Amino acid sequence: MTEDKKKTVAVVGSGLAGLVTAYLLHNDPQRRYQVRLLEQKNQLSLSSESISIPVPHDKKVIWADVPMRAFAGGFYRNLIRMYDYLNVRYRSQPFLFSFARLPRRPAAPGVTIWPHMTHASNFHQIPPVPLKLGLVSWFFEVIYVLLCYLWFTVCCHFVAPHEESPSSQCESLEQYLQRIHLPWRYTADYLLPLMSSVCTCSHQDLLNFPASDVLEYKRRTHRQHHYLVDDGVQTVQEKLARGVDVRFGVNLTHVEPGSKGVQLRWLDSRGGKEKVEVFDIAVLAVSPDIVASMFDPLKATLCKVPMTTVESVAHTDRSILPPLYGTVVKDTFVPRHPTRSDKAVQNIHFRSNDENTESVHEQPNSIIVTTNPLTPIDRSKIIRYAKFRRVLRNPESRSVINDIFRDEGRSNGWRNGDDGVYLAGGWCWDGMVLLEGCVVSAMRVASSLGVEVPWADRDE
Repeated sequence: MTEDKKKTVAVVGSGLAGLVTAYLLHNDPQRRYQVRLLEQKNQLSLSSESISIPVPHDKKVIWADVPMRAFAGGFYRNLIRMYDYLNVRYRSQPFLFSFARLPRRPAAPGVTIWPHMTHASNFHQIPPVPLKLGLVSWFFEVIYVLLCYLWFTVCCHFVAPHEESPSSQCESLEQYLQRIHLPWRYTADYLLPLMSSVCTCSHQDLLNFPASDVLEYKRRTHRQHHYLVDDGVQTVQEKLARGVDVRFGVNLTHVEPGSKGVQLRWLDSRGGKEKVEVFDIAVLAVSPDIVASMFDPLKATLCKVPMTTVESVAHTDRSILPPLYGTVVKDTFVPRHPTRSDKAVQNIHFRSNDENTESVHEQPNSIIVTTNPLTPIDRSKIIRYAKFRRVLRNPESRSVINDIFRDEGRSNGWRNGDDGVYLAGGWCWDGMVLLEGCVVSAMRVASSLGVEVPWADRDE
């Protein structure tokens, strides 16, 4: 096929969904598509907040991902297959989680918040007894947590959530937990802190999720290893964007399908002038609120999808960390290059009040990444502060999104792909809004356009 006969494709957004979509269409074996990746920022957004750290006495740098991009086997099946295909190096990473309750009144500076329990990911070790907690108290707490955990695990596998019916929506996580009579103290002290940190949202936001989202995640990740990309997701970003025509500073304002194609209207951040261009196909790999602001057929529909703002802080303030083992690491900064064989346990601390949980991740390069901070951080030790828009889920938004991506059956209006416009993103599937959804949605766009996905499992 000659160059002038190729279909033109605009992929809007350079997060993982946009990058994977652009990669697949750009590398179409039949070379049918001319792809342009449009990004509002002046750099690709997947790794835009990650931090490069020079290694002393070495020309290399190491990367600290902000936010952390850990993934677990079982749930992230397509992400892992893609990494394997792209030859992205990743390693199994054990974690030690600590759980603590924050006082109702803000603690004075320098006051240590002691954890009440520790847990080893995938039960890879016997977790240490937290300091300030007696052995007897710890033993009974462990028994309580194990019994609750086993009950929840059994329910996840054998007690199905109520699904959507013509007369009612699907069951929320809060309704499901009440139905299985899971003790509230276990929910508040353990389940909500852990899962709300995975979803980077408040406790009530998580309770509003469809129960099927959380149960599916739990079933698929049960007894599975966690992984981290060796050199940070910037390596993934580089591989996916290689050879793609990327245009930065594109502030898209309107998407309008027409008889001659899809018209995109945007402001050029460099000159401030409005520009208009027509493409055969447009893929909107951005959050639903941005889609609603620029694409009229979904303006009313996507306003029903809940959103929140997530804060992430990369810093070196070790004074906020609880001493789990009876020793305190000195407040120094010594970068170290992790390797595939690096099995050192990394600590993640969950500290919760009644509404939210902050997660504090100690990275091996001496950087600490705090997500949704609730405790004060020394400003002089902050390296990077970032805010992210986060897509949430509830039974109503699940119904709305499933209707958009429904292949057949009832539909209340616009469907994905109508008029040459496609949606992609972590929210564009029936599941948790995580990286796996980004890959799956991009694969579906490619498949609908007749492009082979080289890492797809043909048996699924």
